Amino acid sequence: MTILTALPALSENRRLRLWAFFLLYVTQGIPFGLAQVAIPAWLAANGASATEIGAFIGIVMLPWSLKLVNGLLMDRFCYRPMGRMRAWIIGSQAVMIAVLLVTAALNPGPTDLAVLTALIFTLLLCSAFNDVAVDGMAVDLVPEEERERITAFMSGGQVVGISASAMLAGVTLVYGGVALTALTCALLVGVLTIMVTLLRERVGERLLPWTAGTASPENLARGGEPWLPIIGKVLRGLFRWRTLLYFAGVGMIYSGVGMADVFGPSYSVSQLGWSSAYFTNFSSITGFISVIMIMVVAGPIVSRLGTARFFVLFTSMMLLANLGAFLALSGYFGAGQFGTLAMQLWSVVFWAGNYGSFVVFVAWSMNLTNPAVAASMFALFMAIPNLTRSFGAGAHGQIIDSYGYDAAFLVAAISIAVGMAACLFAGLGRKETLPARDSAEPRPEDKAPLPQPVIA
Repeated sequence: MTILTALPALSENRRLRLWAFFLLYVTQGIPFGLAQVAIPAWLAANGASATEIGAFIGIVMLPWSLKLVNGLLMDRFCYRPMGRMRAWIIGSQAVMIAVLLVTAALNPGPTDLAVLTALIFTLLLCSAFNDVAVDGMAVDLVPEEERERITAFMSGGQVVGISASAMLAGVTLVYGGVALTALTCALLVGVLTIMVTLLRERVGERLLPWTAGTASPENLARGGEPWLPIIGKVLRGLFRWRTLLYFAGVGMIYSGVGMADVFGPSYSVSQLGWSSAYFTNFSSITGFISVIMIMVVAGPIVSRLGTARFFVLFTSMMLLANLGAFLALSGYFGAGQFGTLAMQLWSVVFWAGNYGSFVVFVAWSMNLTNPAVAASMFALFMAIPNLTRSFGAGAHGQIIDSYGYDAAFLVAAISIAVGMAACLFAGLGRKETLPARDSAEPRPEDKAPLPQPVIA
């Protein structure tokens, strides 16, 4: 216990903040790897239609669209001796483990779609609580000059979690079914949960409810307000025309990402004959490589190009990938021109663009968030892309079955183009568009240099 007491708090150590948030996002990525990659591919390999896959993704992702409720609960109720968010993080991860163990016990098959959907919905509900708590802690503890770099590592952590769980699940679903897959993921979440129990938000706080420590002055000054003041602060931060236009732009872009969630497993398995394990392995490896590249270059590129140009660069990759796929599937390049190589190229370009754009979305949303209601307000910012991504998955599954893959790509490309224009018109990346900050607001003081990731 003496050794644990000597560990620095997140508020006082940049290096620790960087890697702690990376690992917290690895935990969040594990349910995503199941819900968005491994299980849809497994369902497609067992005869599910694009509409069924789209409905599954759309339903299980709904909890991530309702995160404002989670945020209001966390801003209203917090166990401040352990920090504002740590108790919520530890609790949500413990419930995730319990849900995975129940899933293993029930062991639903590919024809038990209703049971499987309900279980994964519950898992994603737990992970949504976890996400809101982690994001609220990041807004509270991370200073503005760190945000682009740390959001790149957070995004990287999520993709590492997605990739690891998807690759493992791609094998375990084939050879051990849902039971082995759920047990494997429960073990991963359990190991990562141990990590968060060892780190304090601020100096002097308790590691666990029964250990020594007291609430920090910052936490005593924040949190625990009645509902109406919390809601009032959230609404005052939102009802600016730039913020609302930014919401609309992000929503349009992520409705196009929902199309990609359905297209990947549906087309590669049912049209190209890939196995579900091959699809999950390819998606995981390319996603991992893409996000590692972004983690390495995000800081230098943002500092050179600026946030807006960084956003245009990566969002344009998504747009051009979808336009190219539309033209190929429509026969503009000749018949049969969207085979395995084209699918692999589209996947690399589109998802790399998505990961790069997400770094900007998260950092910019942090800048627009009032730290006094960090969980509620930031949760609303993050709920918009998740809601429209769920809607896009469901809608594009029906478009694919009714009008074909080329129509779905065209609709997604138009959505991304309109969303990019809306975000830029709203002033994304321009400092003068940010709301005024409270000069009395406490910030971490440590000046240690940010670490650079080392790629072996």
